[in-house]
Amino acid sequence: MTNTTASSIPVRWTLGVALWCAIGAASVAEGAGVAMVTDLRGKASTSSAGDALNLTILAELEAGTKVQLDAGSTLVALYLDGGDEYAFRGPATVVFGVTKPDVLNGEKPEKHGSPLGSAGKGVRIKPVGMAQAAIVMRGSPTNARIRLLNLHQTKTLETQPEFRWQPLQPGIKYGFKLSDDTGAAVFETEVAGTSFRLPANIRLKDGVPYTWEISARLPDGKKYATSADFVVALANVRAQAERLRPADTAPVSTRIAYAAWLDQADLADEARKYWQSAAAERPEDPRLKRLAQR
Repeated sequence: MTNTTASSIPVRWTLGVALWCAIGAASVAEGAGVAMVTDLRGKASTSSAGDALNLTILAELEAGTKVQLDAGSTLVALYLDGGDEYAFRGPATVVFGVTKPDVLNGEKPEKHGSPLGSAGKGVRIKPVGMAQAAIVMRGSPTNARIRLLNLHQTKTLETQPEFRWQPLQPGIKYGFKLSDDTGAAVFETEVAGTSFRLPANIRLKDGVPYTWEISARLPDGKKYATSADFVVALANVRAQAERLRPADTAPVSTRIAYAAWLDQADLADEARKYWQSAAAERPEDPRLKRLAQR
């Protein structure tokens, strides 16, 4: 961001365009995965070209992948098409088939239905980082002088969301502006803090693209502004999210599966809450750490 006022960036959305997001580690194999690791405590590994590869949570497992689970370790894997979940305890050697795993040695796994419960029947979870985004949005870069903390190129479940940003300098005020897809201002105000929630009489519409901008002028006269795009998810998506939502006390594997579903539904802010929760419980997992900071 330069030291001049940035004009509001017009919203440019392309519906039906595939956006492939490369985040975190690569999948275990380049082919289409049949299962995904949704929890791991201890060590599990596979091999590629003769080299051992340590698995992480969210690793995608291709058909035929052989996994070695160390003694005392536990691993949970979700079959992506059928939705069944398998929990393994090491030591064990497991080969992941197309529809179910085959334990070559070790205890048989515990088999469970969909981690999302009865509401999750028929819901297919896609590997994180390989889901097709339904929309492409344009907003300010993440290294802008005023860093926005949420509602940046995402959908939201809230019709009255809270807007948050990092402070530029102590003691200054910020200009807040919200515009609709025509560029017309929906609401403008001055904010003393670094967060703002719309008044009760301002209700955002489902499926409508909005742009929000935060601006500030420093004592030396320099002005900075940052903007980003977001959209309120349709009512049926919000309802489905509520039906699938796990309890706070649900196993990590269940919350991981739900976060993956949120991610593929372009609900990045909501998914981040679950990535952060899981990363706090599995601090040794590098991919969860990256997702929590995304």
